[in-house]
Amino acid sequence: MLKIRNGRDFVGGAAMIAVSLMFIGFGRELDIGNSFQMGPGYFPVMLSLLLIGIGVLIMVQSLVVAVRDEPDAPANWKAYILVILAPVLFGLALSHLGLAPTMFLMVGAVSCASRYAGWRHSIALALFMAISSVVLFTRLLSLPVSAFGPWIPFLGN
Repeated sequence: MLKIRNGRDFVGGAAMIAVSLMFIGFGRELDIGNSFQMGPGYFPVMLSLLLIGIGVLIMVQSLVVAVRDEPDAPANWKAYILVILAPVLFGLALSHLGLAPTMFLMVGAVSCASRYAGWRHSIALALFMAISSVVLFTRLLSLPVSAFGPWIPFLGN
């Protein structure tokens, strides 16, 4: 008899499958086309099918892992809150601070959610991500995003 040992993974896999089926349902009126002539519904359907496959793998893994006897890790609420709030704060701060400081603050804040990241690695990662995102989005892709916003007048436009 199979036993669900890791309920969090099982529920996560089921949630991924449910969200994927919801997106397939929403996009069923879009033309899918084929691999050579993709319609507007091709990418969402393929992404949803990929997500269903990953969800099934996660659910199966939560059943297979049940053989080992290890306690469930306690919930890391600080990580949940930081990861959920980071995109919201990114959207709010981007127009005022600019891309580089916003990216630096968000990556630094979210890396604090990890139990394994030290402050040196977090700062190095935040600097790398800030510089890389500025080069990618402002220089290479020429998106209308400024590196520094009006709240940083000595570096901004």
